[in-house]
Amino acid sequence: MLAAACADTSQGAAAVRVITHRDFHLPADALEAFTEATGVEVVIFREDTPDDVIELLDRSRAHPVADVVVGIDTLDVLFVVENGLTQSYAPLAPGPLTEGLAVEDHALTPVSYIDACLNYLPSFYVVPDRPIDELPDLDELPPPVPRGLDALYDPAHAGTAVIPDAVTSRMGVYLLVALERLHPERDSDEVTPWPQILDQMLRWGLELEPSWETSVFERFAGGEPPPQRPVSQDAPDPVTLSDLGGRLPLAWGTAGLPAVYATYQPGLPDALDIAVVTDDCVRIGFYAGVVAGAPNESLGGRLIDFMGEPLFQFGVSDRFGSRPARSDIVSTPEWREFGVTVIPYRPDPAYVGANWKQWQLTWSQVVRNFETAPSPPEPEVTVTLP
Repeated sequence: MLAAACADTSQGAAAVRVITHRDFHLPADALEAFTEATGVEVVIFREDTPDDVIELLDRSRAHPVADVVVGIDTLDVLFVVENGLTQSYAPLAPGPLTEGLAVEDHALTPVSYIDACLNYLPSFYVVPDRPIDELPDLDELPPPVPRGLDALYDPAHAGTAVIPDAVTSRMGVYLLVALERLHPERDSDEVTPWPQILDQMLRWGLELEPSWETSVFERFAGGEPPPQRPVSQDAPDPVTLSDLGGRLPLAWGTAGLPAVYATYQPGLPDALDIAVVTDDCVRIGFYAGVVAGAPNESLGGRLIDFMGEPLFQFGVSDRFGSRPARSDIVSTPEWREFGVTVIPYRPDPAYVGANWKQWQLTWSQVVRNFETAPSPPEPEVTVTLP
């Protein structure tokens, strides 16, 4: 792609180079419309992870490898701003933004966001019918419907949940940010610190997966499309763990995950067997910026302007359940039917940016200690006969 970009430039065609990572979705049809309207080709380079993007920008300051960077998230806003990896650029005609996304001095421009939340399988938590004159069978009763992150700190739920590992998954770090807010690692005598909670959750059977894609689309039971999963919530049959074929009914996802699943159906379904735990969600913004020292900074600015226009904003939602940064964009049919509005925690980019890598190291140590620690000894019972 780099050779093609150089060839285009040498022949007089305008081109703007964009660097992003594999988890950030760029709507291809919108970019094609940008090229048709402006004559500017968009050449996209993808790194594997957000960390790779940041590292490449940092190493190539003297000779920038791109004109625009897209997909910077809340975790890295502080590093990008403090190290001057982007230059200030105010979009020419900004639309109304979702509250709390703007970055000071226009060092980065909001493009989209997610509300990361727990998701669960409603049919698993249905209490089976029984005659009124019979006592319930406690072995058949499901755990209560999860109400927040503290459900993971409950032996009734921990063994039925799957989450992404914060060491290998960005979505796992977002969960870590939410845990740190509720259970600070330090300076709190009122709550149990999250490292202790994580250790206990692992001992109760919480499942860690290396990626969010694996935990949600392979291990979470809500990923099964109809007709294999029940879709009617009017009178669903109770579902047990054995019915789920090894999958689990509770996972760390997003408020947009039900809408994402709806897009994969052959038509707009009447209902889906997936729900959102609306408490303890965390909002993560995604940003674009003109790279500092970019050779085509004027073209980069034109692309940043375009990313705020309705055509691009409407197409920015992706399989993770992202939402456009503009607050006036009409939702898709799937979002109108299944999208969930939450009141999330909005982390301070300065505080989170200064601490999240240290939290990640602590998380890694807790997981490593759990995996290498010997199993606890079986209790010895001594019976003394009279």
